Amino acid sequence: MPEPKVAIVTGAAQGIGRAIALRLAREGFVLALADVPGARDKLDGAVAEVGGRAIAVECDVRHKAEVDALVAAAVDAFGRLDVMVANAGIAPTDTFLDLTVDAYDTLYAINQRGVLLCYQAAARQFIAQGGGGKLIAACSVSGFDTQLHQTGYCSTKFAVRSLNQGAARELGRYGITANVYCPGTVNTPMWQKMDEAFVGEDGARAPGVLTQRKIDATPLGRIAETEDVADLVAFLAGPGSNFVSGQAIQVCGGEYVT
Repeated sequence: MPEPKVAIVTGAAQGIGRAIALRLAREGFVLALADVPGARDKLDGAVAEVGGRAIAVECDVRHKAEVDALVAAAVDAFGRLDVMVANAGIAPTDTFLDLTVDAYDTLYAINQRGVLLCYQAAARQFIAQGGGGKLIAACSVSGFDTQLHQTGYCSTKFAVRSLNQGAARELGRYGITANVYCPGTVNTPMWQKMDEAFVGEDGARAPGVLTQRKIDATPLGRIAETEDVADLVAFLAGPGSNFVSGQAIQVCGGEYVT
């Protein structure tokens, strides 16, 4: 019987990351689930749902030492690494003129540099052990089209898409693939906060108005659930995607077509 594949998922305490963790567990992966210290209780809950096939690791993806330690912890626990899912990210809302330098730097440190550090640490492990590996990261439809009041956030997602293309081109010779998943509107606590932040902006007069606009604009007639995104990540982590690399795949029900 073949040994189970080993995956890391960052930002795994809740939302899309938690759904990805549960989906990969159902696919037979053993998992190192990571999130920031402040999310420890929720992270432990995700590990408990997965069962004995997962460990919890506190990690702030802004810091190289912590990301390197995360990869080391996964390898120490399970003997190797096969998949990195760099899912951690934030999505604040700021008007263009109100976006501060500190907020901009924090966005890039988490959303873009965090992906770089995760990709680098995982790729070094893949190369050391041989046999290739799969790099997967969170992008967004906002990596194709900048949205109102999200210029900083969207710019990080454009950058993630470019970073992924570079990784795919440079690391392919080691048998490493690199792909990003690009959700549209997803039913998560993060989106609900964004919906509330738009009250009073652009004609949104109450919570839920923006969500309904998204539903009305989507041919499939709903916003995404976290499981919709997790299904795509499971494909990218599995053997069916072995010749897919350098791609940014949207999960948006047809709301955005590029």
